[in-house]
Amino acid sequence: MKIILISALSALTLWGDVYATFESQAYREASLGMNASGIVKRVAVQNADHVKKGSLLLELDSAEEHLSLQMAKADLEALSKECTFLSDQYARYEKSAQVFDKNTLDKLKSELGTKLAQRERARLSVAYAEQKISKMRLVAPFAGSISEKNIEIGDMVSSMGGTPLFKLISDQTKLLIQYDSKFAAGVKVGDRFCSSIDGKSTGKCSKITRIYPSINAKNRQMTAEADAAGLRPGTFGDGMIVAK
Repeated sequence: MKIILISALSALTLWGDVYATFESQAYREASLGMNASGIVKRVAVQNADHVKKGSLLLELDSAEEHLSLQMAKADLEALSKECTFLSDQYARYEKSAQVFDKNTLDKLKSELGTKLAQRERARLSVAYAEQKISKMRLVAPFAGSISEKNIEIGDMVSSMGGTPLFKLISDQTKLLIQYDSKFAAGVKVGDRFCSSIDGKSTGKCSKITRIYPSINAKNRQMTAEADAAGLRPGTFGDGMIVAK
């Protein structure tokens, strides 16, 4: 019985200081492409540039799309004026219904209904043209840094996919920590991981925020996450998990 208790205590002591390896990764990574096809008119960023959410990355030539929008707006304006005129005319005739026969009023009402339907289609055409123009611009979906750029002014872009135009990584990074699954019961959320690179301590310790539930079948390792404490994505090393 004493031997069993001593062994259990020894195991708990070891679990308080667990060796692990780590790799730093961005919390978010995105391979960015376009939802439209065309010729690149402007490239607003370069490799390693930092961007805010919504910042312009790339713009396609949209002269034809802008012309279509102007035409759609002109049609909408003309139809809106016609609808206003017919609506006012119908309201006046309706007030003097005894002067006009029912067929005249019905005909005017039908004409007004047709024009209103045409105006609605024109409004939708304007919205569609504006949507097409919006797709000619690529903006950053979140704040971060451009880690890869594969496009230049004058290149042809296709909406069919292919090589990503940009790769964007978020500002915040995380540590993916791997440790032997035999310590699964001892490592907890809230434990600290103190990192080393090339055998030298970084002097940085982070709290473990997440523990993955499964064990890697290939190497019998468990995985946990912690804040990367400013380490660049792609940094790797080792360290110790210390119980809280």
